[in-house]
Amino acid sequence: MEIKSLSRTILVCLTTLYTAIFIILSLWQYYKTYTLKHEYLYESEKLRALEARCDSEDTMSETKEMIDFLKNTKHLPNNVVKEILEVLEPENRVGKVLHKRQTSSSLHAMFQQLLTMQESILEQHCTSGNGTICSRGIKGQPGEKGTKGPQGLSGEKGNQGIQGDKGVSGPPGLKGDLGYQGPLGPPGDKGQRGLPGLRGDPGIKGDRGLKGEIGDPGIIGLKGEPGSQGLKGSKGDKGLNGLPGVTGAKGFQGQLGEKGQKGDQGPKGPDGKVLDQDCVCKLKQQSKSDQGIQVGSKNIIIDCKNSTGLFGLVTWMKDSSSLDPRVKLSSDKHQLTIPDVLPYDQGNYTCFINGRKIATYELKVKGITQYNCDFEAGDTCLWKQGSSDNFDWLSQRTGTISTGTGPSHDHTIGNYQGTYLYIETSSHTRNEYAELVSPLMTGNQDRCLSLWYHMFGTDIDKLEIGIIHKNQTPTNYLVLQVLSGDQGFQWNRMNVTLSSSSDFEVTIRGYKGKGYHGDIAIDDIIVYDGKCQN
Repeated sequence: MEIKSLSRTILVCLTTLYTAIFIILSLWQYYKTYTLKHEYLYESEKLRALEARCDSEDTMSETKEMIDFLKNTKHLPNNVVKEILEVLEPENRVGKVLHKRQTSSSLHAMFQQLLTMQESILEQHCTSGNGTICSRGIKGQPGEKGTKGPQGLSGEKGNQGIQGDKGVSGPPGLKGDLGYQGPLGPPGDKGQRGLPGLRGDPGIKGDRGLKGEIGDPGIIGLKGEPGSQGLKGSKGDKGLNGLPGVTGAKGFQGQLGEKGQKGDQGPKGPDGKVLDQDCVCKLKQQSKSDQGIQVGSKNIIIDCKNSTGLFGLVTWMKDSSSLDPRVKLSSDKHQLTIPDVLPYDQGNYTCFINGRKIATYELKVKGITQYNCDFEAGDTCLWKQGSSDNFDWLSQRTGTISTGTGPSHDHTIGNYQGTYLYIETSSHTRNEYAELVSPLMTGNQDRCLSLWYHMFGTDIDKLEIGIIHKNQTPTNYLVLQVLSGDQGFQWNRMNVTLSSSSDFEVTIRGYKGKGYHGDIAIDDIIVYDGKCQN
């Protein structure tokens, strides 16, 4: 196989070499032929010029003399003389010799020699003393203009040239002056007058009445007695209550006024009982038990019992801080009321009269569990956002971004400093919901879930409380309680008893309604042992 491949390669190489040599020889032959053709044309023109210098009548005789000379000469080869004589014969012309040159390759050099020799003989003959001296004759008159030949055929259309490069854009011209206003055009033709409307039928003319006679003046009547009083109208229906206005933002604290002058010293009061300044009085509910007040209890009252005989301004503090805004004070400030007990209500409450501490009351709160959350830390405590819902509960301090729905503040603190959770319904699709899920709770134990909710707006859908048993999917959950529609512009409380034989999680779902006036809020989630009580 290798020998065959090598032989094939050698054969290809030889064929290529032979082809190259053939091409080179062909080009060389073409070049020589082209060169000889041009030399022949050049010599022919020189020969015609020399013949033209001699007189035509003398040329014939000189040609005969030259023929006789060639026939008698012994200095040239016979074959050369023979070919020269063939040229000089009248019946033989240059065209015939040229035909022989084109048919015989050996004739090229010989014919070139012939032309050179003939040129030399003519020059000797014209310039010798015995010959006739040729000179340029007088320029003859120009001949008549020849007839115009027929128009040549149109040449073939050339190939389209390559498109030139785009020229560089010139600089923008100067802005022209503002033109003069043209003359006012002629007024338009007046429109045709509309057709007149149809004339209505004239009304029937009434008969003229008779002129009456002037009557006698009447007698002035007596003044009538006043009429009896009309019956009292029935009471109108009571108008519908208007929507409550949005609570305004808390104003800035005013500047402290100038210190007043010290008043005169009052009369000395009766001698009072000497008490320890740090005397601590217990609540009546705690005097019987140290368990404290159950979280979620309502309307717990603390009374500042004044046994010192002092009178004046009463103030309160909780753990060296001001009271929570939701705590209510009586008109004389001697009693405070906690509307519903929350885990952070636990602490020491102290009352003062004219800046003097009168008494301190300790409030203990029981039922504080890991499931409670007031959202004040900005998170959801141990609760978490659902994984199967459509969107999340949002944390908020002031009102929601939508008008006409949602609370203006939280429930825990009652002002813009507090935090709550809500669903924003200005986006999302109807019936989509947000879900909040509790930590896992153990079964076989009753518990009470208490929370505060705010459902205000024309597009409120529903708030749903349910439980999901352990190892079940979120779609298989048990609904415990549902609230639907507008519940008013205030925080409301909801209590739901949780009871299950197996471990479970609590879910709080807020659903999106038909429009954006459907924000639902929740706050202060509390879970304590036992069933819910009214």
